[in-house]
Amino acid sequence: MDLISDAVNKDSPHADRKAKCPKCGAELTLGMDRCPKCGTHVASLFRIECPNCKTPNEIKATACVKCGYDFVGKKEPAGGEQYRCPLCGYVANYYMLSCPACGARFV
Repeated sequence: MDLISDAVNKDSPHADRKAKCPKCGAELTLGMDRCPKCGTHVASLFRIECPNCKTPNEIKATACVKCGYDFVGKKEPAGGEQYRCPLCGYVANYYMLSCPACGARFV
């Protein structure tokens, strides 16, 4: 492996996710600074879509720039009271009676 691909940013919540460079097709991880084949900055190639509001965010973002949704899982999305499912961790809106991800009933 060369020096370019050895530079990895572990601060990103998505640092270990594998991907293919859309420019040259090389295998890489999203924590890399540059593509090991073409040298393009990984941060300029990929965006993380917020699951709450669908806004594209920088790959290194830990929270959505529009709604504040926390990609790391420590905070809840902005806007209304929400609950975290005790079984699977899904963030549910206050009006839901059961978890849409695992089916657990909320009391």
